[in-house]
Amino acid sequence: MSSTKSKLRLAGAFAVLATLALAVGCRGFFVNPTVTGITVGPTGETIAPGATLQMVASGALSDNSPPKNVTTQCYWSSTNHAAAVVDQNTGLVTATTPVANPPQTTTISAAYQALAPATATLTVCPPVTSLTITASPLSVPAATATPVTFTALASFSGGATNQNVVNEVTWNISNTALLSTITDGVGTTSGDSVAQSTTVSATLCSVTSSTVTITAQ
Repeated sequence: MSSTKSKLRLAGAFAVLATLALAVGCRGFFVNPTVTGITVGPTGETIAPGATLQMVASGALSDNSPPKNVTTQCYWSSTNHAAAVVDQNTGLVTATTPVANPPQTTTISAAYQALAPATATLTVCPPVTSLTITASPLSVPAATATPVTFTALASFSGGATNQNVVNEVTWNISNTALLSTITDGVGTTSGDSVAQSTTVSATLCSVTSSTVTITAQ
């Protein structure tokens, strides 16, 4: 009887040891995944002076499980305090008010441990009350590549009037075969021999100007 009990105890001991060995051998399954990289959002937003926006940092995990929210574990910063500041611990952005020379753009950065910081852009812009553009010349030779100079002037609610925003607007070109891009207020026609035209407008802070027409003939 005592021999049977001894055998049972011995078998039990072996079972415990086997379980421990298995746990040690499989300990990798119980290791917490690590954050391998982070992303920040939202990006490309435009907000009004004095408004707030909560930034969120998401960490990609080493085991490919769903991203981890690491917002409050990051160090946050803003490159342009004339546009907005950000709480270094929470990621809450507060737009500056009033905004000088709007629109103002800043890069919001989140640093997490030793990983490369992640960034997002943010624009602060008061309501645009008017946006006008001009172009010269309006008529160009069809077979000659001709520079066309554009201006863009904006007025803002409670702020600047007729401010030069030629480098802040987004240009909208209907026929890129005639005029492909506008940089620093200058675009050059293609020089194709075909008679054609294009309309051009500008957008700033969700407001779009009236159009001008460039004709090649």
